[in-house]
Amino acid sequence: MGYHLGVDLGTTFVAAALATESRVEMFTLGDRTVVTPAVVYLREDGALVSGDAAARRAVSSPDRIGREFKRRLGDPTPVMLGGAPYAVTGLLGALLHDVITRVTETEGAKPASVVLTHPANWGPFRRELFEEVPQVAGLTAPRTVTEPEAAAAHYAASRQLSDGEVIAVYDLGGGTFDATVLRKHPGGIEILGVPEGIERLGGVDFDESILSHVNYAAGGALSELDMSDPQTAVALARLRQDCVLAKEALSIDTETTIPVFLPHRHFDVPLTRAEFEDMIRAPVESTIGTLQRTLRSAQVEPSTLSAVLLVGGSSRIPLVSRMISEELGRPTVVDAHPKYAVALGAASLALAGAGTGTAPAGVGAGVGVGGYPPPVGDVAPPPVPPGPPPSPRSPEPRPGPATSGYGAPQRPATAPTRPADQDRVPAAHGGPPGVAPPGPPASPGGGSGRRALVVVAAVVALLAIVGGVGYIAADRLRTPPPAAQPTAAADPQAVPPEPAPAPPIPSPAVASSVPVPALGTTVPVGDTPGFVVVSPNGRQAYIANRTAGVVTVVDTAVDRVTATIPVPAGPPQFLSFSPDGRRIYVSIWNEARTIAAVGVLDTTTNSVIATIPVRTRPFLAAVTHDGKWLYVPNHDSGTLSVIDTATHVVTTEIKVAPNPHWIEFSTDGSRAYIANHESNLVSVLDTSNNTVLAEVPVERSPHSVAVHPTRPLVANVNYDAASVTMIDTNTERVIATIDVGANPQDITWAPDGRFAYTTNVNDHSVSVIDAESMTVTATIPTGMSPTSVAVHPDGTTGYVTNLDDGTLTLLHLSG
Repeated sequence: MGYHLGVDLGTTFVAAALATESRVEMFTLGDRTVVTPAVVYLREDGALVSGDAAARRAVSSPDRIGREFKRRLGDPTPVMLGGAPYAVTGLLGALLHDVITRVTETEGAKPASVVLTHPANWGPFRRELFEEVPQVAGLTAPRTVTEPEAAAAHYAASRQLSDGEVIAVYDLGGGTFDATVLRKHPGGIEILGVPEGIERLGGVDFDESILSHVNYAAGGALSELDMSDPQTAVALARLRQDCVLAKEALSIDTETTIPVFLPHRHFDVPLTRAEFEDMIRAPVESTIGTLQRTLRSAQVEPSTLSAVLLVGGSSRIPLVSRMISEELGRPTVVDAHPKYAVALGAASLALAGAGTGTAPAGVGAGVGVGGYPPPVGDVAPPPVPPGPPPSPRSPEPRPGPATSGYGAPQRPATAPTRPADQDRVPAAHGGPPGVAPPGPPASPGGGSGRRALVVVAAVVALLAIVGGVGYIAADRLRTPPPAAQPTAAADPQAVPPEPAPAPPIPSPAVASSVPVPALGTTVPVGDTPGFVVVSPNGRQAYIANRTAGVVTVVDTAVDRVTATIPVPAGPPQFLSFSPDGRRIYVSIWNEARTIAAVGVLDTTTNSVIATIPVRTRPFLAAVTHDGKWLYVPNHDSGTLSVIDTATHVVTTEIKVAPNPHWIEFSTDGSRAYIANHESNLVSVLDTSNNTVLAEVPVERSPHSVAVHPTRPLVANVNYDAASVTMIDTNTERVIATIDVGANPQDITWAPDGRFAYTTNVNDHSVSVIDAESMTVTATIPTGMSPTSVAVHPDGTTGYVTNLDDGTLTLLHLSG
């Protein structure tokens, strides 16, 4: 009869189980445990080693180790091992092939069928990519099921469920969270509603929270480490392992101590269970909110649940079961080994599928990564050529050095190509007054019906796979604003209009943001950094250093300062990019109010090429989507200046409520939203005729606004009320008010629209706000006086200016 195999390729561990007619049991993959780490190691000879053999090298050679790469499936940026790029599908395939090889050698025969599991919240794009993994491992068409379905199958097989009984599966693993509701009926188990999940939330995020706690307790010592020193990399790798051990210890003990061995400095950091629970309470609350949405989609009241089944290693944390029971009022059931439930259930489904006549998923004679069978344990195969061919869904990987500093992300030195007109602000900017604006651009990686197809058959075929379809918008003829046609001679400083840029290249899918970003490195950027923007192509961050009188340029590939640009006219306060990235408009003023101008910075030469006088102190301006008009809020006169970007002439002024601070356009460009600081109002401007359509009352001192990238939603921060207001743009009414830290000054959305980030100046922190639940999911410590936050166009990284520290704090927004 043979045997059937279930494999759980998890984020942090790999588990396998065998099923026959008489038994279902775990197969021991690890040297000392049943499961094996989901880790790969690149040997000096180019061979890949996985599992425990790889994990043993994690401390001595951290740059050659790949871990948690399952979370990056779908990210076009390759995983860098020893300076060489590897596709995620290839690394997962190597792990799977090792499992198949070890099981086959032990059992003496190949499995009759195989079932693989994946997170329930993966969409078609990631599921299609996941289908490549068994091909790399040499498997022929195995079945795939979601992880909660497999866990439910294990629960049903090990416990008697009465017909009609309903349970919920709460699966909190190393890197993802899934929730599913199911009901027993005479024919088996039925999934109710739509399973939901949080793509990047799990034990590894809790590990990062502990690491951030250690850094905070050490006064930022980790942020100051020299990552070019090999001893530093080894010390951080050992510290990460100790943070994992501390997390596991606190599931049993109420306190523990984390030893910290840094170059030239050794100390201990105590950690109590209560402190750890405070760190993770917000993300655990977000998982319960996801579970409740799953219950609503299934039309099931919590009171009708028999129990909530807890699976995944992180569900062992005592706070999890306690909060679920308190919130839902239902008992929780924890498997004796929650790490095993998914693999055991997958094996049961493999057996059931074969027994019901489903075609068995046999093991083929295929090859592994690089054309060879991957190794088992320390037995290494021939060298692997670096850089496996990228998926056709992804741009060509470009290898580059890892970024510097503690916790920095690894992006190639040359960033993937992104559209020339994609600004850091998710909203697409509209056209000039008096002319209907073009339609919105395609949101990166999204599924919006507003996308327009590129009419080139060969490109369409590729883009359909990538999951984000770009568009080429026909340029429209524009006329100056009707309110004031320019009659004077052109400004002598004006720059002749440039030819229209080439059509934008479609961007890769943006990373999914997480409820609790990881704290990254700190980058010195000079005195008084007050505002930051990221270039549309994502390759540079520009910082306005106020009293220093310069704009600082940071290369985002290496997170280091590469240029300093003097601003002769006065202190630079705010920065606004043109859509093509060739110009930055610099708001210039001083506290004495004797200077009020907008500087035009050419990013190709890193020089200020023009200075445009405006009426009073200009705050944050915005450029229309076609790049032809600049709207400038004049703080002290209660007006907006509209500037022709070709001639640098102010063509009209628009009266708004007192003290306009911030302006941002709606996604279709038909509206503009202005935060008016002293009047406690957000103005809504019709850009077709420059008239104010509505004034939305908000809380005290609205400072900045941010338009949601896909939903009819505008967020604004209220500086003196310590709150964020959410405005429904369909009704122009406030639908939520959320308490944040002291004196919030700036707010920005993640490109995927799941979370917003606001800087709390006097709390020295960033608040993370869930767009679905309208709640704060995390408060992240920063440097002193964080004044602004910008997000990389790919959604991976946030950049926070710390005014009193002279630094940027980096946040890893996708985990």
